[in-house]
Amino acid sequence: MIKLIAKQDHKIYFGVMWLAIGFISAIDLYWAVKNQDLMLEMEENPIGRWLLLKDDGDVALFMGVKMAGTTLALGLLICLYHYKKLYAWLSIISLTVAQFLLLHYLGQ
Repeated sequence: MIKLIAKQDHKIYFGVMWLAIGFISAIDLYWAVKNQDLMLEMEENPIGRWLLLKDDGDVALFMGVKMAGTTLALGLLICLYHYKKLYAWLSIISLTVAQFLLLHYLGQ
């Protein structure tokens, strides 16, 4: 019985981290749109800056690519969970930590 509960808890933890990645990405998207007038001068990611320049300073292309990447990452995490649980756990823990660091950075 305890093993069954522990196994269920793992799924819940994975799900909570999966949702956290998505929600923090949504917060990042919100702040990027809200501050789009400053994005070109404030963006530190060279790929992000390049996408902003390609779209004449507009955030639409950058945010579209960013959300596509997030969606792809979340989908791959689900696939990994079904086929390579160890890789899925290592990946989701790393991504969750990175997202919370991003959230902390956005809050400054």
